Amino acid sequence: MENCLNCNASSYKDIEEYKIDINNAIKEILNNNQRLSFALVVKKVKITPFVINKYPQLRTYVLERMKYYKEIRVIDGKIDRAVEKIIKSNENLTFMAIAKKCGFSLDTVYKNEYIKEKIINTIIENKKPIRL
Repeated sequence: MENCLNCNASSYKDIEEYKIDINNAIKEILNNNQRLSFALVVKKVKITPFVINKYPQLRTYVLERMKYYKEIRVIDGKIDRAVEKIIKSNENLTFMAIAKKCGFSLDTVYKNEYIKEKIINTIIENKKPIRL
């Protein structure tokens, strides 16, 4: 009897709740500067092999979200390093200067909304106040 699966032990009703928990777990792992891995995400969300068998699309969802957040982290790092270099060299902090320092093509910058918004927000954050 020890090997039987207790169906009532699962507190989740549908896949959407798992997806929300997966996103939260990935964000928490990244905020704690831990290494992002499939095993760690699954462990934090408490997804068992039985859940994966019940919802096979969860496996691909976890892998897709991990890839997405890793790309976001790389983009953020490139933009932050570019801004630091521009500020150190006393150049003007402009949209084009950041894009050029990051090595992004203009097509990539204008087609990717995240990159565009991140650069704009970074410029706003680092803008020096004008003294009269």
